[in-house]
Amino acid sequence: MGAMEKGELTGRTALVWRAPNLDVRRYTRVIIEPVEVYRGADADFGGADVQQQQQLADYMRGEFSRTLGQRVAFAPGPGVARLKLTLAGLENNTPVVAPVSRVAPAGLVINLGKQVMNQPGSFSGGVTIAGQVLDSTTDQPLITFVQKRYPEAMNVVATLSSRDAQEAAIRQAAEAFKNRLDELQAGRT
Repeated sequence: MGAMEKGELTGRTALVWRAPNLDVRRYTRVIIEPVEVYRGADADFGGADVQQQQQLADYMRGEFSRTLGQRVAFAPGPGVARLKLTLAGLENNTPVVAPVSRVAPAGLVINLGKQVMNQPGSFSGGVTIAGQVLDSTTDQPLITFVQKRYPEAMNVVATLSSRDAQEAAIRQAAEAFKNRLDELQAGRT
C-alpha cells in the first residue's frame, strides 16, 4: 500500500507517498498536465486574484517543462509517467522588510545562516505545491507529494515582490524535481 514519509522529492522537506516496489528507472519520459489551482474552502492565495493564480499555475507548468526538457512527452505510453501539479497556496513577502533583511547587518547574518541550513529567508513569500506522478497508461499513482517551497534565503531579487518570490520558489521546485528524478533513476534514494 505504500507509506507516507517526509522526503525531499523537490529538494526540501515534503510529505511524500511512494507506491511500494516502485522502480522509477523504468520511467524515462513525463507528460506534464496543465497545473490546477486548488479551490477548496481553506485555500489561501495571499490576496492574489483568480487571474494571478492562473498565471502562476501556467508559469509552473512552463518551468517544469523547461527544466525537464527532452524528458517531456506528449502522449501516454510505456515508460511514460504523467505529472499532475496543483498550485495549492501562495504566501507573500513582507513589503520593505524582506529586502532590507538581506542587506542590513543583523538580517544579513541571519539570512546567511538560513541559506546554509537550506531554510526560507526572513519575511519571504513562497508557494505550496501538491503533485502526483501517475503511470500514463494505467493512471496508477506512483508518487504523491505536498510541499511548501520558498526561494533561497539570500535570493535578494526574490524579495522585491511577492510574485518574484513565488516565481523563484517555482523555478527552484522544478530544478529540484529534476535533480531528485535524476537521483532516483540512478538508483540513489
